[in-house]
Amino acid sequence: MKRILSVILILTLVFGVCSCSSKEEKETDVNETETNDVSEPSSDYGTMPEFSVVDIEGNTVTDDIFSQAELTIVNFWATYCGPCINELPDLGMWSESMDENLQIIGVLVDVKSLDSDEYTNAQKIVEETGAHYPHLVADEQFDDIICQIVGVPTTFFVDKDGNIVGEPILGADVDGYKLFVKEYFNEK
Repeated sequence: MKRILSVILILTLVFGVCSCSSKEEKETDVNETETNDVSEPSSDYGTMPEFSVVDIEGNTVTDDIFSQAELTIVNFWATYCGPCINELPDLGMWSESMDENLQIIGVLVDVKSLDSDEYTNAQKIVEETGAHYPHLVADEQFDDIICQIVGVPTTFFVDKDGNIVGEPILGADVDGYKLFVKEYFNEK
């Protein structure tokens, strides 16, 4: 019986670490964002990988997407993550009102092929939430950065040269993303 309880406890802890962050973690991330120099590349993450992948519409997207805006919000999410899905409507509305120097892209961490159930589910989720911005299907080209992510959603900020600036925000925190963007452009 003790062995079964130990296994359950370990699985619960592992799931908790891999799932979305708590409110306390989000508050810490926002506070850290407020004190970091958001205009400088992050030393921990460096640059986004070079890639050529498809989005959920079947279009080819390359890392040249970053050159299309001064700052890109890159939101890593998964179809199994409730907080990820819950923030998509807000991200979709925000993306529709963004200035030309700002854009958002989603990166799906759990969709591995175009013929998977997750791919079909991702298309349905995006349509239902109105998050009509590019959502990339992450393949092995994203493995190095995905391995560094503690949980989803995790959101990075990338300049037009592909450099990750500031620190990523763990957890669904659209207000925190907006604060980061505001501070980033105020420091420019």
